Amino acid sequence: MSADLDDLRRRLAAPLPHPDEAERAAWAEQVMRWSLTHFATLPEQSIGSGGTRSELEALLREPLPENGIDFSSVLDEYRNKVVPNAFRTMHPRFLAFVPGAPAFPSILGDWLCAASNFFAGVWLEASGPTEVEILVLDWFKEILDYPTEARGIITSGGSEANLTALTVARNQLSFEDRPRAVLYLSEQRHLSVDRAAMILGLRPDQLQPVPQDANYRLCASRLLEAIRRDRAAGKLPWAAVANAGATNTGTVDRLAEIDAICESEKLWFHVDAAYGAAAALIKEGKKELAGIERADSITFDPHKWFAQTFEAGGVLIRNGRLLAGTFALRPHYMQDVEPTEEQINFCDHGIALTRRFRALKIWLSMKVLGISWFRRLVQHCCDLATFAEKLIERTPGFVISCPRQLSIVCFRYVPNGMSDEEKIDELNLRMLEELRLTGRAFLSSTRLNGRVVIRMCFINWRTTSGDVEEIVGLLRQIGENR
Repeated sequence: MSADLDDLRRRLAAPLPHPDEAERAAWAEQVMRWSLTHFATLPEQSIGSGGTRSELEALLREPLPENGIDFSSVLDEYRNKVVPNAFRTMHPRFLAFVPGAPAFPSILGDWLCAASNFFAGVWLEASGPTEVEILVLDWFKEILDYPTEARGIITSGGSEANLTALTVARNQLSFEDRPRAVLYLSEQRHLSVDRAAMILGLRPDQLQPVPQDANYRLCASRLLEAIRRDRAAGKLPWAAVANAGATNTGTVDRLAEIDAICESEKLWFHVDAAYGAAAALIKEGKKELAGIERADSITFDPHKWFAQTFEAGGVLIRNGRLLAGTFALRPHYMQDVEPTEEQINFCDHGIALTRRFRALKIWLSMKVLGISWFRRLVQHCCDLATFAEKLIERTPGFVISCPRQLSIVCFRYVPNGMSDEEKIDELNLRMLEELRLTGRAFLSSTRLNGRVVIRMCFINWRTTSGDVEEIVGLLRQIGENR
């Protein structure tokens, strides 16, 4: 026994071999140099490209490496094989979907997060990081005029935030009532709401889409009709989800009207402001979002219009104690981390136990740049959308499908003399494909009233009026050369 112990002591006397300080510094220098060059040259780079699965398999497939190779060689592979086969969501002419365009302090914050690798789940292990997350959440409460006693959590994104909010809302129902519960939704909702409902075990018939008005907003009067109809049929109206910046159009539902209905009918009111929450920083947006401060829960998503790297979402719950009441579990192996009344374990406020210090990059960005920079970002993007709308209106062949809402504008190309709607749809989809192939810009499409439309979504601090003019000019050229 003693011999075995002595042998183990000798074999375990040193840590595993690892790159020394000089190697680490050299590698970090290479990564930093590539990162700075990439960030600085984005406007001049191609928008990106993709490959087929077979092409990428041929390019990257290899056996599991038994022994390591030089870091520089692997970085070269990343630079030459991986980077070219992706689109640059930070590019000033990437206006598809809801892009990601982080400010540089956010990138540095992500680097610090990875380097420190703090466990941001419990107060005992990370009181400093936890306090920073509390502060960041308080700042968002201030931006949204939300009650100071509310609580929240930084999540991976809006999808996790929506799931977290609806889980808290569902937890207020008894097990007996859950099969009768009805969730009311906007026709313009994000797919993550449906996915959250599926994860929660709701049947399809428990989801009730509410018709939209002419401006693509959830119609409050139709919501009230549906609630009363369902209640009369023995169902249990339970919760309603409204948009504060729909992904399709940027529209904001009439939040105050919906809240009044939810309050009188005793429904949980959740606002999905993943894209639009940042609009509260400017006067126009604050007016559009009026009523959001009354919601029972709010999703926000800093990696969208708040210039953060992926992943950074968040959720706020008006009655903050419901978070821990929903998620807190204390197995024996976590008996050491029971928080005091004044402490917070963020693992008790959401789905994940192991959590990255995501709040760090948001905190760093807001302190380094100041909230005034983010206010200018929101105004800049709304003004770009207005500029795009006016330019499109004056460009022959184009029609506005949905007037500018926040920083999104929807339109389509309708050639003179073409009336077949299916052909117009096909043409607009082909135009987007050809636009991507130019390497100059990337836009995406959606459908409004069954017809294909083109979207421009502005959240990038780099984008300029010149970028907009180039994109509209390219689309016009592509359309005329069809």
